[in-house]
Amino acid sequence: MTTTTPPPLEDHYKQLIQYFLHDGAYNEHELIDLLNNLRDRYDLKIKVQNEIRTFTDTFLPLLNKHINQYGMEIKQVVSEENENDIYFVCIQNFKPQFVKMDCSYTEKEAAIFEKILELIITNDEKCIASRVVFEAILANDLKMTQKEFGEIMARFHRDKWIESGPHNTIILHARAILEMQSFITDTYRDDTYNCQICRRLLIRGLVCSNSSCDVHMHRSCAARYFLRLSNSTNKKSAYPCPTCKKEWNKNDVDSVLKTTKTTNENSDQQPTTTAVNKRQRTSRNNNNSTTNRSVRSSARQVISESDDDN
Repeated sequence: MTTTTPPPLEDHYKQLIQYFLHDGAYNEHELIDLLNNLRDRYDLKIKVQNEIRTFTDTFLPLLNKHINQYGMEIKQVVSEENENDIYFVCIQNFKPQFVKMDCSYTEKEAAIFEKILELIITNDEKCIASRVVFEAILANDLKMTQKEFGEIMARFHRDKWIESGPHNTIILHARAILEMQSFITDTYRDDTYNCQICRRLLIRGLVCSNSSCDVHMHRSCAARYFLRLSNSTNKKSAYPCPTCKKEWNKNDVDSVLKTTKTTNENSDQQPTTTAVNKRQRTSRNNNNSTTNRSVRSSARQVISESDDDN
């Protein structure tokens, strides 16, 4: 039996792989900035405002074809907390434990993250206050100052393992849920659910108000479900549970549909492409992720200098 060797990669594909291996995950704005930089450097035929479609349709299949043989894959995932936040995450399919995912994390950092994981998933609200995490770590006889703990938590935020939740809490980032789903489902089987719509792992989401019904949905999946119902019936207030058919919580429906409507309106109001608009968009995105961008830019500078030397 013969195996087909993927064709050699062009330089811009190689750089994309390097970036994903270094940073792990990008949101859409960060990925657009990255693709714009590659377009300028390599004179790529990527239309402005069409970067994400070009990446998913053209770049992603070829990238995955090359990295799949090493047990890695770049996947698209939606935030559980903010259904309009989309990320592209490089995961390692064969290493479910956090300590093995990145050799740059120390055993102490891995132990802290595993404690965060435990506290969040076993909590009814699927979120936890940083203070509770710090107290739990000290109770486990793990020596650490509050300053050191703050620096580690900041790194977990920056690397997209955790994100800010409601009422000054922390929740698991979409990257953590995607990359660690096997470990989570095996370890916390009684504390996790599958989304009724997509059937994937769900940590935080919408829950049917019927106490005898066990239906859970991602906010992004619920948005599609409720939107489909609103477009297919004249009874705009009829949003039944997909299983028990009890009317879904009105506040949940209004919240999800309002967010979806706002996103669609913002998309429709995008200005025509000009050099000025490109600069404005880049500036806005940089302001939204200053910390992440400083880490990414330093990595790209190293890679660029290495390429120039070659």
